[in-house]
Amino acid sequence: MMNPSSQQADRKALVLFILLATYILGQFSWWAWLLITKESEVAALQQQLLADGALPAVPVRTPGRILWMIAGEGGVFILLVLLGLWISFRTVKHELAITAQQRDFLLAASHELRTPIAGLKLHLQTLQRQGLQPAARDELQTLALSEAERLGSLTEKILLATRLEEGTFPVQPQDMDVQVLLDEVCHQAERTYAKGHRLSWEVAQSGNMHCDPHALRSIVRNLLENACKYAPPGTAVQLSLDLTVDGWLLQVADEGPGVPAHERSLIFKKFHRGGSEETRTAKGTGLGLFIAQRAAQAMGGRLEHRPRTPHGSIFALHLPVA
Repeated sequence: MMNPSSQQADRKALVLFILLATYILGQFSWWAWLLITKESEVAALQQQLLADGALPAVPVRTPGRILWMIAGEGGVFILLVLLGLWISFRTVKHELAITAQQRDFLLAASHELRTPIAGLKLHLQTLQRQGLQPAARDELQTLALSEAERLGSLTEKILLATRLEEGTFPVQPQDMDVQVLLDEVCHQAERTYAKGHRLSWEVAQSGNMHCDPHALRSIVRNLLENACKYAPPGTAVQLSLDLTVDGWLLQVADEGPGVPAHERSLIFKKFHRGGSEETRTAKGTGLGLFIAQRAAQAMGGRLEHRPRTPHGSIFALHLPVA
């Protein structure tokens, strides 16, 4: 869903395109009518002069022939001009959409950065006070470290998105115990962004998995963050991993509102977030699903979304068996 400023910009671009197209068509019609009128007058004058014997017999262009000439040559010109205008309109609309997405990202990133910075500053100022109990000091240090990790995670996400988009992300597959990796990511989620949800995970096929652990960890973390971000507190978020005949299948299912049909083709785009940045309640930068999909592609797999019955979403990661 576009924000109001983006919709207003699109309307202005559309109005400008319509005005230009109307002006060109009007001018073409005027000059065509004027040319046909003048040619008709010339043809009538030639006929009169021929009838009076003032001119030798010469071929005379009839108004019908002039009309076909204008319709043919002028029509091609008009089509080329309108095609150029339409391409320009689509380009301007695309640039406006990118500008709106970048604006939303800056607003979201500013908010995401401001919150942990303010928290970190408050914790450090409190630590400077005299007479703090050791237990309180330890708790403040833990909170300050958590805010610092949150800042580091956001910075890493931005850098990773850039590297994946530019194709400079090095994929280094290796044999790894996938159960250990998922346990690590899920336990960290339970301590942070998944605190208010019932998180569960199951690895039906235990053993080694040959893939890039950094890429897989990033995919799982972003999918879990996305599920916990949009699903109501107290609902279940389920992660499962199984080895099928087609390869590894990792799924993250939630009980949230799901993705509207008109946005399902946009959710993996960079910076895309549903709703308006000024009114939405879910935090984020619009990079999580973009990173997850690009990381899956870098490992030779694919990430897809499908609705969950009666409501919610399922994100399925398909990875080949090396």
